[in-house]
Amino acid sequence: MARSNLFQLTRKLGRRIPRLLRRALLILTLLWLVLSLLQAPVVRLGKPDTQELRGVWMTNYGAALMYYTTRLDEVVAHLAQHRLNTLYPAVWNRGYTLHSSKVAFQAGSKSRNPFTSLPLLPFQDTLSEAVYQAHRQHLRLIPWFEYGLMLPVRSPIAQKHPDWLTTTQSGNKGNGWLNPFHPQVQQFLTDLIVEVVQRYGVDGIQLDDHFGLPIEFGYDPYTIKLYQKDHSGAKPPSNPANPEWIAWRAERLTQLMAKITKAVKAARPQAIVSLSPHPPNFAYQKYLQDWTRWVNLALVDEVIVQVYRQDLATLKAELYSSGFRTLLRQPVPISIGLYTGPILAAKQIQPLRQEVETVRATGYNGVSFFCWETTFWLFKGSPEKQVRQTFLKLFPVASKAPIGGK
Repeated sequence: MARSNLFQLTRKLGRRIPRLLRRALLILTLLWLVLSLLQAPVVRLGKPDTQELRGVWMTNYGAALMYYTTRLDEVVAHLAQHRLNTLYPAVWNRGYTLHSSKVAFQAGSKSRNPFTSLPLLPFQDTLSEAVYQAHRQHLRLIPWFEYGLMLPVRSPIAQKHPDWLTTTQSGNKGNGWLNPFHPQVQQFLTDLIVEVVQRYGVDGIQLDDHFGLPIEFGYDPYTIKLYQKDHSGAKPPSNPANPEWIAWRAERLTQLMAKITKAVKAARPQAIVSLSPHPPNFAYQKYLQDWTRWVNLALVDEVIVQVYRQDLATLKAELYSSGFRTLLRQPVPISIGLYTGPILAAKQIQPLRQEVETVRATGYNGVSFFCWETTFWLFKGSPEKQVRQTFLKLFPVASKAPIGGK
């Protein structure tokens, strides 16, 4: 008798669970929508009377987590309270986009990163909300195409287009790098970037050190034929560090940068083209990124040089001697990217304060912190009160980010 009753109860529950689950999902969705309507108040700082970049990079996972927990409004308001003026959220990572992308989908990827989107809320858009919240708080929102030319060999796009990846002399694809000399790759990257500019009210786009190619690459069949066409049939040098071979590839990367900039400006003339490279010699000799030439050609509107150093003396030496301080005479503002440490060992706020003061003393146009998670969130290296007090001393008034020397 007991077994029969248990069996009947199990059958009844089995019929009711889908209905209960639907109700639970509906209640959760409605609750999420209600919470998302409760916005953090706008931070009133007054009209900016100075120009200095005060930025922070946010990973795609951080942005998505804050959005889906309905905390993104609080996070952006928190940045405004600390007198920052620019947020760079990652939107292109490991072959996926943070936002829904037709370009990525047509290339073989999912329309957006499945790890940063909830299937319960497919109609929602993290990037759209980030733009809205940033502009509510009078911050610039510049999407950061973090992975640039990096594309894991196991990603859906790479699996569908294996010829899009370049190789070393041995034919090794390594961890995966898109071939910037391939016309289909060039069109994909350009379309991927322009799509964001056209669909969202962003203030610009940002590329970084990953918009480059390790010098060991470029020995794929397509690039070899392209090189032979320019060199009377001669194959590329076997030494990947050969100066002429580096210069040939660097020039074609410059041409791609020019194509992207032209397309971005055509889509929205006022959109900012931002770049965050390594110091010039390293960027050119190791990643074919001749970015000082990009500055001279007016292909970028701002540059944030990554000078991620653990001690102050090394940082100071590089600010003076790494070959980009002379660019301060150019109309393009040159700022410095500062590293706030890894997740489990973030820098304390006082050494970070000294780094900011050092950057100011050497005449650069501002700073950006990598990354939000170790600067302001759970993984920061100092207590919240101490971080807040230090930032308010460093940045006592609001500031407008400089663009093109304006």
